[in-house]
Amino acid sequence: SRSLSDMEEKAEEEEEKRGAASCKMTCFECLERQIHSDFSPDLVFRYGVSHSALPFGSAAVVEVNLNNGAQTSTSEEVAAQFLLARFADEEDVFLDSDCVLGSSAVDDQSGEERSSLGNDHHQNEIDVGLLNKNSIHSAFVNTGSHHSFDYPSRPSSSINWLITALSPGAYVGIGSYPTVEELVRKLLSGSAEDHVMSCLYLLLEGNAPGPYGADFLNSIGVPYFVEKNIPGCVRHPNIAPVLGMLKTPGHINLLQPKAPYTLETVLHYSPNVLKSDWHIRFLLYQLLSALTYVHGLGYAHGNICPSSIMLTDACWSWLSICDGQPGTSSMMDASTTSTNVCCCVEKCPCQTIYADLRLSTSIDWTSDFKRWWVGELSNYEYLLILNKIAGRRWGDHTFHTVMPWVIDFSVKPDESSDAGWRDLHKSKWRLAKGDEQLDFTYLTSEVPHHVSDECLSELAVCSYKARRLPLSVLRSAVRSVYEPNEYPSNMQRLYQWTPDECIPEFYSDHRIFSSIHPGMIDLIVPSWAKSPGEFISLHRAALESDRVSRQIHHWIDITFGYKLSGEASVIAKNVMLPTSDDTMPKSMGRRQLFTRPHPMRKCFVSKSRYNPKENHITCHMPGNGNRIDSEGNLDPTESLEPECLLSKTCHLKELEEVAFFCEHARFLSPIYSFKDDTMKDMFLNRPSDKGSIVGMLKRADTSGEPSASSDVDLACLLETFVIDDNDSTGFQELLRWRQRSSESAIFSEHVAGDMFSVGCILAELYLKRPLFDSVSLTAYSKNDVLPGLIQELPPHVRMLVESCILKDWRRRPSAKSFLESQYFPLTVRSVYLFTAPLQILSTAGARLQLAAKLSREGALKAMGPFAAEICAPYCLTLITTPLSDTESESALCLMKEFVKCLTFQAIKLLILPTIQKILQVADCSHLKISLLQDSFVREVWKHLGKQIYLEKMHPLIISNLCNSPNKTAASAASVLLIGSSEELGLPVTIHQTILPLIHSFGKGLSVDGIDALVRIGGLLGENFVIRHLLPLLRNVVSSCIDISHVNKPEPLLSWNSLALIDCFATLDGLVKLLPKEVVLKELVLDRVCLHVQVLMQTHLDLSVIQVVATALITVCQRIGSEFTAAHVLPQLKELFDELAFSQEVAFISFLCVADWCREITPMLCHMVSSGAISSKVPQLEVGICRSFSE
Repeated sequence: SRSLSDMEEKAEEEEEKRGAASCKMTCFECLERQIHSDFSPDLVFRYGVSHSALPFGSAAVVEVNLNNGAQTSTSEEVAAQFLLARFADEEDVFLDSDCVLGSSAVDDQSGEERSSLGNDHHQNEIDVGLLNKNSIHSAFVNTGSHHSFDYPSRPSSSINWLITALSPGAYVGIGSYPTVEELVRKLLSGSAEDHVMSCLYLLLEGNAPGPYGADFLNSIGVPYFVEKNIPGCVRHPNIAPVLGMLKTPGHINLLQPKAPYTLETVLHYSPNVLKSDWHIRFLLYQLLSALTYVHGLGYAHGNICPSSIMLTDACWSWLSICDGQPGTSSMMDASTTSTNVCCCVEKCPCQTIYADLRLSTSIDWTSDFKRWWVGELSNYEYLLILNKIAGRRWGDHTFHTVMPWVIDFSVKPDESSDAGWRDLHKSKWRLAKGDEQLDFTYLTSEVPHHVSDECLSELAVCSYKARRLPLSVLRSAVRSVYEPNEYPSNMQRLYQWTPDECIPEFYSDHRIFSSIHPGMIDLIVPSWAKSPGEFISLHRAALESDRVSRQIHHWIDITFGYKLSGEASVIAKNVMLPTSDDTMPKSMGRRQLFTRPHPMRKCFVSKSRYNPKENHITCHMPGNGNRIDSEGNLDPTESLEPECLLSKTCHLKELEEVAFFCEHARFLSPIYSFKDDTMKDMFLNRPSDKGSIVGMLKRADTSGEPSASSDVDLACLLETFVIDDNDSTGFQELLRWRQRSSESAIFSEHVAGDMFSVGCILAELYLKRPLFDSVSLTAYSKNDVLPGLIQELPPHVRMLVESCILKDWRRRPSAKSFLESQYFPLTVRSVYLFTAPLQILSTAGARLQLAAKLSREGALKAMGPFAAEICAPYCLTLITTPLSDTESESALCLMKEFVKCLTFQAIKLLILPTIQKILQVADCSHLKISLLQDSFVREVWKHLGKQIYLEKMHPLIISNLCNSPNKTAASAASVLLIGSSEELGLPVTIHQTILPLIHSFGKGLSVDGIDALVRIGGLLGENFVIRHLLPLLRNVVSSCIDISHVNKPEPLLSWNSLALIDCFATLDGLVKLLPKEVVLKELVLDRVCLHVQVLMQTHLDLSVIQVVATALITVCQRIGSEFTAAHVLPQLKELFDELAFSQEVAFISFLCVADWCREITPMLCHMVSSGAISSKVPQLEVGICRSFSE
């Protein structure tokens, strides 16, 4: 035992040294330099990821811009953001002769993976490791097993095993920008995990699922595929994918997609995303499924908290392997000073800028608040802490760290004078807009509000930092056309220009004044400062002044505190415009940290003549001689202990208020891990190999490929979707489960630690605030006193939480045991098993085909309406992507199945918007044509009713007949309108179809739209045409003639001509359908013939004349020569008489139309010979005769 203990201590010491080396932080400027040096400046550095209040870290959000070249237009670029986490590799042994690194390949025929990494990792006997920064450097941690395991001798092998186990498709090799581009392109193309999808589809087709298919189904807990050997060939769908592990000089870089949200941001900015108790259970089920997989590989995560749970756009969870955040084990707690900040440039300015800050890498708000209150922390430092707690991010222009403006720069700040000081009782927005405007906005807005924007917008941040940012950023965030003279040139103008607050750089970094752009001058400092450096000193001194220290709490109330909500926000004119949909996730927003007024600071940093070299800190407590020296330390001869202060009766009330305030804000320092010194022997009573993960590995198939059960078919898989109507989560069943789980031992304290974190997260999901902070955790660990908040949990949830946070870690349930508890109804399991395969990194079409196949086989029907409704969003997002014809058929099938299975309300809220989105797309797709088929529309009618169809779908069908670039879509829409008109009935058809189509005259109505009008008229009969269609067309002609006589802008005249053309094209079609008696009566004998009436106009385009003339020929042909001579030519005689003294040539051009000459010539000759045409126009006779002879 003593020898084993020595081994443990030695291993821990070595691990701490490695952790200290790998966790050394880098300032963000040097981090950007390193990334650009190791890869390329083309790898855009967006912002660094810091887990402290300072801009230091080892991970960054980077952006890769992909120009698809020949596949897209030159202007089309695909931009994607990724997380790049860097770890020191000081030994530089990542590549060696024993480990040939490369990307894995998949055999297209067999689906088997061919990897240069080999499969020997599965044969190693392993112990439980932690997934934190230390474990990335050394993944195999000897925590004190009875056995001497054959650990890999070098960190590189450990990393390879870890990454290939948790993200087997990850590329491992030398890092370069072309490699990054290729990895990103592979991800965006959907080919990263195609081999897994292919194997799954084999199962649905009735074939053996293949090794990867069986392994995937095993990993998500499909009962029939649970094998005796542990999984390790596929990525679990709830583990964040790692695209690559890239080696650069001195560093190992993990590249993974950046999820848009985390559970932390959802809880802070959009808690209503978790709409119900069911959604909480579903999220927890995903987390536990991932942990079951990780624990099955012999690892514990070690740092489970809301920020490590990533959420995609569909709110699918990914458990982060590593995001650069220090883990909960073996990490340093030292303060962040210049001595442990690594900069790649000698004398980096950041070392000087942040050298005097006394901030810890970890944030404990209660402790930090007390340090600020008594004067150990400056205002600047305390505000940085509040920013970090509120979620604001250094360098992220969309959610940048915010500071208050404290002076208006008109005069040099002087505490003895009120001139030049900003009123911290009011927000900068209020000062800029004025109370009168804000009151008007609040009273007249549909949603009452004063503030419509963030206190610090991206526009303001980029304008502040314009002289240091690349022009590409300015063009993107400020204005597309770069104009340097439009940016404020001096500090006073900048302050007056913006309604936004300040940024930390104006209190710390003089470089913000210096321009790197030739056309933009440096930002001019106020006249009372000789240089930017002196301005920074004076500005910072103003922030730390007695005056500001006495008022800064008011600004905190407005920006982070109780004046963000309720009546206090109305009084402060600080009511924010709420989001339109609070159930949509957000990654940023205003987080209200305090619900009570923030106490005024009792100590302030006094700077003589605002010279930072002459500062000292004074404690403002009358009758108390306590002092703090210039180094920020308490005088050892004095005391500021609460006992001393309580003796001062005059301060009792203030101290009580501060204590009460701290009590209500303790949740700002949440804790999700539990450590107890009594657990040092955590592995001394470990189970034997027979039941351990080591024993499982010993018995595992050494081929490295899990074998699928040969007797499992599709029916077995579909059984997992069946839901029992009597499914319940009775309290008694949970009690029995708790008894069973407490009797099954957990073999690792680290695994039990993960379950403690799960319990904390489960409680927070219900309470909307953390369960433990430093005070409550101490009370629990030392005195067995559970937090009072736990009483607010529902009884069954409370029992589960208490089980997970048991002090005896051996009695905590395992993740697998928790998954099997009655807390999770069958709907949760069914939905998970249906949606998990849809998260495979494959093409949208492939995932869509998988979902369609499952739905065709009855999976959705078996799950029931509620579960199908939950599955719908995960499937519908795939439908709106570009699809092939085969994939479109699958999409149509899937939509039909959802329409059959979902409730009326679910179809209206989920399916209908998807249909609308597809119909609104200008491009024609096979799916759009399918949706325009009568059979599908009738299915929608059946479940939604005609009224909703008419309101939501019918206008979009008509829109496909206007300006439609595709003949097929227009034709399908036309056929659908014709087929539905009879069933919709006469009144509905007139108002919902005929009138909208006529209103589309002149607006790009296609030939199919005109054909729809004509054929609907023919379908509904002669009376319909006479009573409804023809009067409408006459009104159109009359209106267009009236407009032609008025001096109108060219666009209106152009529309007028096009409308006439569409109108007479419709008349031309109707004439062919109507009997000649009706044509004669309605179009010739009724007052003046419409055609002749238009031909007599002198302001119409030749194109209109030609169309009308052709239409008149159709009329003449329809009624015959006898009726033409008797009724049409006399009206034409009037037209000739009108033209006798006219210089217009429109009619002559009309006479030259070939059809007209051919059909009407005999009739005109008869009229000329009989003298019917006036002799006053001999020149017209000659012209006509000449044209006739030709």
